[in-house]
Amino acid sequence: MIWRKNISVLHIDGSAGLAVGLALFAFAGWISELYQLPLNTILFLASANTIYGCYALALALSNKKSLMSIKVLAIANSVWVVVCAAIVILYAHIASPVGVFFICGEALFVGFLAVCEWKNRFLLSKEDR
Repeated sequence: MIWRKNISVLHIDGSAGLAVGLALFAFAGWISELYQLPLNTILFLASANTIYGCYALALALSNKKSLMSIKVLAIANSVWVVVCAAIVILYAHIASPVGVFFICGEALFVGFLAVCEWKNRFLLSKEDR
């Protein structure tokens, strides 16, 4: 899915992941209290988002995107949906409604990206700059 000549769903995916990861790191203590989740869980979310965001952005900025790398990205997004669901289920008894809302929102957003990337994997793997 390409929106403009130089911007694709990969740019959105990587930018969102990196931004969320860095924001979670920057405000980890506050978010832990807001979400009513353990700090280690917030740091896990921050780490995963930051690492994933770096990979997705590196892929978005690459001149050569293999089909396998696009598949890995889409599958990673699908796995992250399951991880978010597991976190919500695991902490449903202590998490705040705000925390549940944001983690479910992340799962929906990432799930949407997974579908877009999977449906457009052949087009995305042929992008050239």
